[in-house]
Amino acid sequence: MLNTTKRTSPSLLLYSLILLIAGGCQSNANINKSKAHSLEILNSTVTVNFAPDGRLWRLTPTKHAVYVDYSIDKGKTYSTPVRINTTEQKITAWPENPPAIEISNSGRINVLYYADAEQKSTSFYSYSDDNGQTFSIPSLISDHAQTAKHYMDKMLIDKEDTLYIFWHDMRHQSHDKTRGAGVLSLYYSKKKQSDNSQFNNKFISGGICSCCRTATTFSANDKPVILARMVYNNGVRDHALIQMDKMGRWQKPQRVTHDNWKIEACPEHGPSIAIDDKNRTHLTWFTLGDTRQGIFYGHTDDFGKTVSAPITLGNINHIPSHPDVIALKQRVVVVWKEFDGVQTTLHIKNSLDRGKTWTDKATGLKSQSKNSHPKLITNNTDIFLSWTSKNEGHQLIKI
Repeated sequence: MLNTTKRTSPSLLLYSLILLIAGGCQSNANINKSKAHSLEILNSTVTVNFAPDGRLWRLTPTKHAVYVDYSIDKGKTYSTPVRINTTEQKITAWPENPPAIEISNSGRINVLYYADAEQKSTSFYSYSDDNGQTFSIPSLISDHAQTAKHYMDKMLIDKEDTLYIFWHDMRHQSHDKTRGAGVLSLYYSKKKQSDNSQFNNKFISGGICSCCRTATTFSANDKPVILARMVYNNGVRDHALIQMDKMGRWQKPQRVTHDNWKIEACPEHGPSIAIDDKNRTHLTWFTLGDTRQGIFYGHTDDFGKTVSAPITLGNINHIPSHPDVIALKQRVVVVWKEFDGVQTTLHIKNSLDRGKTWTDKATGLKSQSKNSHPKLITNNTDIFLSWTSKNEGHQLIKI
């Protein structure tokens, strides 16, 4: 999403090229249908999530439609897929901008996906109140859909079944030359389940890096918290936490990384966030800054005022990338990808004391084909790793 003609360092260009190869079309083999349904998965961007009742729901984008199915045996078998958009659309999805699915406590299945139509590229929302048998007519999220692009969507459902949707929005694309290129705004919409009105778009912050996905979660008191790559003066791209207070007001972004990564190019490498039941915020991110290079883990107990010393993740010689983090009570798990020049492998660190000490765990997952970012999910009892590759299809394993 970022266009620039300024030159980038040779080391960055080499690193970026290798990352593209690692996630690119190393093989054109078909999906292994024993591990995925017969749909042609678009850019390996399957999304899964557990419902409160333990059922696993899966969202699959294809070229012209988005489908949903479910599993009652933790991913071993799935139901017949149901098409969400009955009218054909040009669906767009990529690992940094996958579709989203969240299930309310009431059982409502909420779906968010990205598509092109007569309007600018933007996102559509649909829901099902009959356990996934039928879905509502997809509706646009952005009230500027005709004039401004809208992407990098995230969705949360709180304990009261209030829906939050977050996105990168180009309606107020920055022209502040002190920040450099590729800067836009972060917007959101909040809606109660009983509200059938159009989405009310509200501004959160400017200064958002255009091409890095924003991470979202809830604090222990059920208020949304955002971790975003932001663009500071002179094109420095570091991360900030943005939290909603008890009154529903967004606080000023609190910078949490100081890697001093000055770049006028498109990193396409967003962070991840998880908050445990004692409000410790766990962070992972990627940087090629002056201070450090690679992927890292850190945590904060005061929403970013102080942050633990970053822990390096992965083997730097194998191009570690796209970490994800999840917290379940005292347990914290981090997963990331590595590429050795031939194949991509997934690696895990596991902590049983809220990130104080760590052990390494093997996943056994690898691929020589195009693949997605790894994603960690939980059913509130166990933690699972979801990953999709072109050759192996969608895979789900218990960690």
